[in-house]
Amino acid sequence: MIKWLLALILSLILSLISTSAILAKEVNVDSLKATLTALSPDDKARIAPLIELASFYLYIAPQETSAYATQALALAFPSIEDNDFNKAKLLRLLGQSQMYQGLNLEAFTHLNQAINSANKSENVHLISVSNRAMGVFYELIIDHENAVRYYIEALKFAKLSDQKEDLAMVYNNLGNVLNSQNDYTNAAKYFKKSIVINTEINDIAMKMNASVGLSVSYLKSGNPLKAQELLEEVLRNRAYINDFSFSEASANLAHVYKYLKNFTAAKSLYKFVINDEKGSVYPPAVASAYLGLADIYIQTNQIKAAIDLYHKGIVEVKNKISVESEMALYENLAKLELSQENFEAAAIIQTEYINRRNQVQPLTQKGLVQKLESQLLLERDYIKLQDALLISERESRHASLYLFAVIVISLISLVLFLILMLRKQVISRLEATNKTLKKASETDHLTSIGNRRFLEHQINTFKGQDIPMAFLLLDVDHFKDINDNFGHDAGDEVLVAIANNIKRLCRKGDLFARIGGEEFVILLMDSNEVSACLFAERVRSSIEEMARPFESKVTASIGVAFGNMEKANYDELYKQADIALYSAKDKGRNKVLLFPTITPKSAH
Repeated sequence: MIKWLLALILSLILSLISTSAILAKEVNVDSLKATLTALSPDDKARIAPLIELASFYLYIAPQETSAYATQALALAFPSIEDNDFNKAKLLRLLGQSQMYQGLNLEAFTHLNQAINSANKSENVHLISVSNRAMGVFYELIIDHENAVRYYIEALKFAKLSDQKEDLAMVYNNLGNVLNSQNDYTNAAKYFKKSIVINTEINDIAMKMNASVGLSVSYLKSGNPLKAQELLEEVLRNRAYINDFSFSEASANLAHVYKYLKNFTAAKSLYKFVINDEKGSVYPPAVASAYLGLADIYIQTNQIKAAIDLYHKGIVEVKNKISVESEMALYENLAKLELSQENFEAAAIIQTEYINRRNQVQPLTQKGLVQKLESQLLLERDYIKLQDALLISERESRHASLYLFAVIVISLISLVLFLILMLRKQVISRLEATNKTLKKASETDHLTSIGNRRFLEHQINTFKGQDIPMAFLLLDVDHFKDINDNFGHDAGDEVLVAIANNIKRLCRKGDLFARIGGEEFVILLMDSNEVSACLFAERVRSSIEEMARPFESKVTASIGVAFGNMEKANYDELYKQADIALYSAKDKGRNKVLLFPTITPKSAH
């Protein structure tokens, strides 16, 4: 699973390169630097060449981008307050460069600021690009829930943009996410859409990048020959693609060879990606090559070589772009050490892994839960180690010291028994804490109803059952105005009141959750189109008529989509309901609209 997940990340960052990378080749770096040298340090004419240099270095030397973007921002403030377009561009460049250096908290802050400035600029291209950059950030820290949310926002504005490459790149991102969720059929559809658009605009580099993503869909769905054909075509276009795509395609082609048991070709290509100057330019591809080559060593019983390779790989990829690249190497090394009964070495690696994951993933609660789960594994491994030491102690005793050995071993057994009892208590406490944390992670703290995790867990519980269902996506109209005019406390009261209203209307088997901000989702089981739209209308009406702590009217818009639990896909249902919701907002709000007909179901 780790190797497949890592293969998906190989396509992730490249979807942002596209036009920027191609234009970067045309930048005269020496000329720009000479211009900066000729200008005084406080001359605002430096801003334009600083932006160009920051863009040029983003995928080559992100630390250089950070330096140039920071200089430009320092020069531009406070005058840049009136230029939200440039402000958004600089903040995005700074956030992306920090993201590629593993500076997650700093990247998160600046990418959020970039989105806010892009929204103020009302430039649909910039809004789409900024949201897509935040989606990539979340995908890099393996938070696909938020990644999808930002990709969908990017998709809305990409469809309005006159730059076709915006839509192509969002399709790439959606393809990557669907691959990560094992929905290879739909992932392939998005990659093919991207290929069509890039063919139309003659962007060979991004067409080849989308082909790499499509090859992952083919390989993971069991069609290695199609994947091989695509990757060989990408490599034949070496003159038109950037070094990142070249590195990524080489690693993926090695995966294909390994899948086909052509270990000689796979090993050669893996070593090329690890050692060659051009082949190793993309760190996630390098990490993937280490994992693939180590797997070949394991399959050919070269365990020592595999362990050494994992250690080398961890050193090579640490702090280089992808969190999961490094984590996969740690996890596979720990599992291999355990399989060889090297318990102490495995415990050391697991401890490093826990510390490292919680260091690089501070933005998600997932890190804490995984830490507890890993601690449970460590406790059990230490118990296994103690048992092994006891057996070794018994076997090493000489027969002439039998009586003495029996006494000593009895004492050791007593001590170990007490230790095991203590360990058991620790494990029980950790498991109870873990259970509490998991429950808390599925509950919305404000309204005390379920959240997105709760909803996905329930969908997975019912998955495979032939149950027709309606997916209702509700969004409070003009909620920002409520917060701005009456305060966030009033806004919170409105959300709690809406949640209580809807809970009273829901049947026992219906699922209800707040998925973020002012958005709620209701899943109606055993529901048809008529009953679902009637229920949605009751919800809309009850919100319009409910008591509120201020004079202004509160309304909500609702998008409705249909599916079946036999093959329910949360993201697909969300996208359909969101399209209907977006149309409801566009048609004046306070409406219920049904996908795909997008016709009003409200008299309002």
